[in-house]
Amino acid sequence: MTIAHISDLHFGRIAHPRVVSTLVDELNEEDADLVALSGDLTQRAQPAEYESARAMLDALEPPVLVVPGNHDVYPWWRPFKRLRMPLERYKRYVTDDLAPTFETNEVAVLGLTSAHGATIKGGRFGAADRNALRDYFRDVPAERFRVLVVHHQLHPTAIGPISPHPVAQQAQKTLDAATEAGVDLILCGHLHIPAITPLDIIPGEHRIVIASAGTTTSNRYRQPTGPINFYNVVTVEPDAFSVEERRFVPDDDHFVRDSVTRFDRTIGAPRHDGC
Repeated sequence: MTIAHISDLHFGRIAHPRVVSTLVDELNEEDADLVALSGDLTQRAQPAEYESARAMLDALEPPVLVVPGNHDVYPWWRPFKRLRMPLERYKRYVTDDLAPTFETNEVAVLGLTSAHGATIKGGRFGAADRNALRDYFRDVPAERFRVLVVHHQLHPTAIGPISPHPVAQQAQKTLDAATEAGVDLILCGHLHIPAITPLDIIPGEHRIVIASAGTTTSNRYRQPTGPINFYNVVTVEPDAFSVEERRFVPDDDHFVRDSVTRFDRTIGAPRHDGC
C-alpha cells in the first residue's frame, strides 16, 4: 500500500516549467494507491490558479484525497468573502467535502480542514473536527493503519530558523483526539520544509509519526532546504511503514530519492537510510 504525499503546490508560483508534469507522470507511472494533498493548491485562490490545480488533479490516475490550506481561502483584500465564505472557490473547483476519507483493507485515511478565513497564516481545529476524527476511526478495525491528513501543524517541531514554528489553534486538543483514535501517521504541510517527527505519545504503547512535506512544486522555498521541491511516498506493510522523501532535480526533470525513514508498526526506534 503506497500513499504519495504532496503539499503546498501554490499554483501561481510554480518553480520550474516541467515540475508539475513530471510529478503527474511519476505518480501515474508508480501507480500509487492514493495521492494525499495537504493543502495550499493556490497562491491567492484566484480562478486561474484553481483551474490549473484542477487540471493537475484531473490528470492524476490514482485516487486523490485533498484538504485546503490557508492560501486556498479568499485573500485578505476580499474581507467579506474571506470571513463569510472563505472556501467558496475551493468548493467550486476542487471539492465541497471538507472531511474526505479513503479506506482499503490496509489503511483508513481522514482529512480535516484547518484553513479558515478568520485566521491569517495559522489554522484552527474545532470541536466538530475532533468529533469527526473520533467518529470516523471508531469503527475502523484495530489492525488497519490510520492516517490523518491536515494542512497546519499539530506539534511544534524545531526546524531550522523557525524553531519552534507556530501550530494551529487547539492543536494539542486535536493531537489528543488523534491519540484517542489510534492515529499512526499525520501528513501535513504549511512549513515548506520536509521533516519526519516521531512522537512517543504513550511511551511503549502508542507513537504517532508526523510527516511534513516540503513545497512540492512552488518557488516559495524556506531554509534550511533552500530551493528544492519535495514530496513523500509512504509505504505501509503488515509489520512496518516507511516515509521516503523525494526531491526534484531541475536539470534532469525528475524526482530522486533523498532519504527513507522506516518504523516498525509496533513501538520502536526509527531506522534511517540516507541516500
